Amino acid sequence: MCFRGFERNAAEGYASTLGALLHEIGKIMDISTLDGMTIAFDYDEALANLDRGYETIRTLTKTTEFATGVAMTPAVLRDSALKSHIVLSGEIVLMLDDDNQENFKSAVHTIAHECAHVEITATYDKCFPNEILRKFYDTVMESWRWDVINACWEEYAACRIASNIGHDPVAGYEEVFVLALNEMDDKITQLVQNFHGGNADQLVGPVFGVYGTVMKFTCYLLGAMAGTKKTLASCESARDALSDHWFEPYFERLKQACEDLYDQFGNWSEKSGFNAIGDIVEDIVTDRVMKLWHWPDGTYTIYIHLQT
Repeated sequence: MCFRGFERNAAEGYASTLGALLHEIGKIMDISTLDGMTIAFDYDEALANLDRGYETIRTLTKTTEFATGVAMTPAVLRDSALKSHIVLSGEIVLMLDDDNQENFKSAVHTIAHECAHVEITATYDKCFPNEILRKFYDTVMESWRWDVINACWEEYAACRIASNIGHDPVAGYEEVFVLALNEMDDKITQLVQNFHGGNADQLVGPVFGVYGTVMKFTCYLLGAMAGTKKTLASCESARDALSDHWFEPYFERLKQACEDLYDQFGNWSEKSGFNAIGDIVEDIVTDRVMKLWHWPDGTYTIYIHLQT
């Protein structure tokens, strides 16, 4: 464990607490591929400077849209072996000795959620070795699809695995989902209005990003609902937001795709279940904004039909 911004005695105390917590979590999750933990008050810098074991132009940054990220578990390479490293904001660890019981439960849940990511990454790697951090996509479209696939599946699974540890996260995920859903169409309209031709990547990538973000927050909610055995009927805000909304059938498709993947957890022999998520985001883009034609050389052509 690496503590940044803590006094030595405090760091040693928290290390002991975290070690005991990881020991208990390890009884119900496989966290054998956990590389380590970094706990930092300078959370942004800790993410940016994490040694991931390979060269990349992507800098890790926390979520700031609709919610502020306080924890992340990126994959890393150590002596050619794939592992996962948990990075936590220092405030999360302080909550472990907070007198407010709900804050304590929230901290435990956050750490359990990140441990779930350790298991999810390792499980995928066992089924499809030498892909994570090693695979290069053939086309930019494939890369956009898999950004959405990975975010959706990983958050659904992590939320479902950790749902009953600590506090109940459904209400929080529901609030963020509704916010993202309500702003989605305006964001897409703005992207199209600001596009004046030229490099289509400058439009298509961001459009995939907006819909992918909504799908990701959908999967947070869906995973937590599945883990706590809640239905949409008990989530009134989400239910009302989806009622008669064009996204509702895609919500149901995403729910089914994630449930199917989870039912086969660790027994995947091919990727059709994952690609079902990619098909959903591409169908949304095609139905709502633009037609896409894929060509054998990896390029594509678009026709924008969204009326702004």
